Amino acid sequence: MLSESSPEPALDETSPPAHSQRPIPKHEFEGHTGWVWSFVFLHDNAHIVSGSEDGTMRKWDCETGHSVGEPWNGEGGSIWSLALSPDGKTIACGRGNGSVRRWDTDGEMIQGVWTGHSQGVRSLSWSPSGGHIVSGSDDGTILIRKAESGEVEVGPIETNQRKVYSLAYSPSGDRIASGGYDETICIWDSNTGERIVGPIKYLESNATSVVWSSDGTNLYSASDKTARVFNCISGTELHHFEHNSDHALWDIALSPEHNLLACVGYGGVAQLWDTVSHKPLGQPFGGEDGEHLYCVLFSRDGKYMAYSGRNCKITLWMVKDIVPELLQTPHPSPGPSCLEVSALIVDYFPFSQDPHRLMPPMEPRKGMIPKAMTSFG
Repeated sequence: MLSESSPEPALDETSPPAHSQRPIPKHEFEGHTGWVWSFVFLHDNAHIVSGSEDGTMRKWDCETGHSVGEPWNGEGGSIWSLALSPDGKTIACGRGNGSVRRWDTDGEMIQGVWTGHSQGVRSLSWSPSGGHIVSGSDDGTILIRKAESGEVEVGPIETNQRKVYSLAYSPSGDRIASGGYDETICIWDSNTGERIVGPIKYLESNATSVVWSSDGTNLYSASDKTARVFNCISGTELHHFEHNSDHALWDIALSPEHNLLACVGYGGVAQLWDTVSHKPLGQPFGGEDGEHLYCVLFSRDGKYMAYSGRNCKITLWMVKDIVPELLQTPHPSPGPSCLEVSALIVDYFPFSQDPHRLMPPMEPRKGMIPKAMTSFG
């Protein structure tokens, strides 16, 4: 299996340059009336399921660009996080009222509402075996549950991270990484709930996304204007990808097909990087409207990449349109390279009447704590 740490050579720097013009997305999926905080690619590489602040989930066809069926409605307020099971059959959904529910990929709700968090569920991740689901909340705790019954097996784990913005099971399933509001990353034993690495500090802002390398040796994170790579044993920073932008990053994803890192964030920041050469690839492809981007993912076959955010849309791209030089270095598809759950950060307007209504966040700046983050995302 190829990974970002594999001996595969970096893309040839003598290759013809990418098109000078901004690439054109394949589709923009429109229909949500609230910000889209999370989505998943289904295993068929042909559909996306999204979750929004409007409280609904929707299924989209990547070929036609149209929605499939009616919106999926449920109780619990805004949807802050989604995670697809390893077998591709079940979607876990975390909401603003602290509950977790499960759906099949055709929009049928599975019986049972899981409670246990006192505030919104910001992050979710399935164990590689599919036997457990871990959730992270604004209440600063982590719960590890049996995926079939929802029974809490480990936790609540008091992280001391104030809010758990991001979670990811390691490929081996024995560790869980968490990113927090307190600008730290921690790694936990998934069987005992004990912290085994960290807190990893000096991130300069909230740790809004964590992603494991496919071999489980390194951990990628998004924080401030930088994506960083850490050794998972020592917590030592190995490298960083710093964006030439005044805006903070929000989410990252690793491609299962090539050595690609996708980064998106505030102000429509969007860029691909080569994880071997550590160089940017192709042209920036963020939204021209400058709207904040909160979630980015690659399809299972590496063909598509999509992002979503404050404009209430999901924008779908063909990776080859962003980085045409990839066509010169074909690779067999090895399947998913990592487990990822996006981090969702939301800030409240001080005068909001609805505690589940997510309002525009302030952009983190070095040395400054956003106003309501002292108390989602």
